[in-house]
Amino acid sequence: MLAKLLNRLEFCLKVICGLFCGILVAILFYAVVMRYLFHSPPAWSMEFGRFLFLWMIVLSAVLVTREQSHIQITLLQDRLPPRWRIVWTSILKILMICFCGVLVRQGFLILPLVSEAATPTLGISMGWLYVTVPIGGLLMGLATVETLIRSIVEYRNTIAGGEQTAC
Repeated sequence: MLAKLLNRLEFCLKVICGLFCGILVAILFYAVVMRYLFHSPPAWSMEFGRFLFLWMIVLSAVLVTREQSHIQITLLQDRLPPRWRIVWTSILKILMICFCGVLVRQGFLILPLVSEAATPTLGISMGWLYVTVPIGGLLMGLATVETLIRSIVEYRNTIAGGEQTAC
């Protein structure tokens, strides 16, 4: 059930990130044209672009976490026997879940403080910028929980498959 929910969420995040990327390119193109051809740069374009860029990065980080595509140094992990490898990767994923918990907790703690401030050009609450921290932490934490469960199940299936073929 969690996998189905996360599959739907992943699809939505990919669509949102694609839209944000397209909108960001269009806004920045518009800003460059207005600045260099008409000498009248729109003040709102950089601020709005910053918002879109930050949201796109955080949501993309969730996708990369779920795909387990982050850059990794696997020198130690590759040298471990399978049993210790699953222990090592599980410890790393549990640490990642703890870090995501810190992001969620601290993000929600700082949110009331920054929500009172508004951006200079658009007048949007800074809370919309800072809410990416707890949302990103929560979604990355869910994705990491899923990968942890999946890796343990795959390891157990591998062990069970090895025992069946040995008999």
